[in-house]
Amino acid sequence: MKRFAMILSAALPFLAVDAAHAQKLEPGKWTGTVLAPGEQQALEVSYEVALKGDTIDIRVNAGDHGSFAFSEVKLADKTLTFWFTPGPRVDCTLNRREDGAFAGSCRDPQGGNASMVMIPPKKE
Repeated sequence: MKRFAMILSAALPFLAVDAAHAQKLEPGKWTGTVLAPGEQQALEVSYEVALKGDTIDIRVNAGDHGSFAFSEVKLADKTLTFWFTPGPRVDCTLNRREDGAFAGSCRDPQGGNASMVMIPPKKE
């Protein structure tokens, strides 16, 4: 039993690092799609993700539709929440998938619902 306790205490710092890493977003250029309410085809977009201390900065580039900064970005467990204003304020909740990407929906005050996918940069 004493040996098990020693092994566990030696492994705990590594488990804590892995858990902390899982709570972070990979900085860099992400790719993905947005399917706006009433549209049939998703728009390909890119996301610039930056980490500044405990703050997550994300900006979506939607080509001719413009570039928008996300506000109040929070990552809790496997859920990413934020809002942005491509016109009306849009509140988004995305969930981390098994492949590391995030997918979910964004809702405006009139009840419009858009789908959004964020795919992390490829690891080299």
